[in-house]
Amino acid sequence: MRKQAIVVLLALGLLLTACSTGSPTATTEIVATTAAVTTASTTPAASVAPASSAPASATRSGAAPVPTVAATATVNVRATASAPSTRTASPAAAGTPLPVLGAGQPYNDPQGRFSFSIPNNWTQVQAAGAEIAFQSPAPAGTIPATINIVLEKLPSATVTLDEYDQAGEANLKQQFPDYKSVSLTKVTIDGKPAYKRVYTATIAGRILQLQQVYLIERDVAYVISCGAPQESFASNATIFDQISGTFKIAQ
Repeated sequence: MRKQAIVVLLALGLLLTACSTGSPTATTEIVATTAAVTTASTTPAASVAPASSAPASATRSGAAPVPTVAATATVNVRATASAPSTRTASPAAAGTPLPVLGAGQPYNDPQGRFSFSIPNNWTQVQAAGAEIAFQSPAPAGTIPATINIVLEKLPSATVTLDEYDQAGEANLKQQFPDYKSVSLTKVTIDGKPAYKRVYTATIAGRILQLQQVYLIERDVAYVISCGAPQESFASNATIFDQISGTFKIAQ
């Protein structure tokens, strides 16, 4: 569960650092630092308390690309939820396939675990704790859109997607006092069931809007996290969906 909490901090580091410095190098440095500290501050997934409606194995720390600066290293990212999520997925959008990016640069995981496509003008950045991270082009002094991929080994292959989602919902509320759900829909990626969660939270004084698409294959959760400032999220929403729609798990 700890890696998924890292994804929140990764995106935050990418977004906020880029905003304050306009420097890709500085962005990657803060991402690596934040992720390293976050990992050290969490407990193993099997020992984390789940949402009360889920079995002990559903211990997701759950988050999405929530931009963070160095100060976020003190955030407790453990999933210690004591109540289940009361939110349900939208029936109208249940199982809707995400659109696919028409053209772009392919990314193939060096270990052969997954692949996806990214726009040609997006650049790869270092992100300790994530498998891979990219950011969009942006003028100096502005916050780019970001995406990163995190793979999380689950305690058991019996953890369901609903249990994983509920544990993540509870953890988000714990991490971010002004966490606000925007939407939760059931989607499909490469024919596999997934959830798409969109929410807002204030990080380092800025309101950010974040999207997280996650699916489970056997005992591994695959998390595609995207983020942007709230005012520019809508203009990036389609590309976030299209990138996520190209994600494939190696068979």
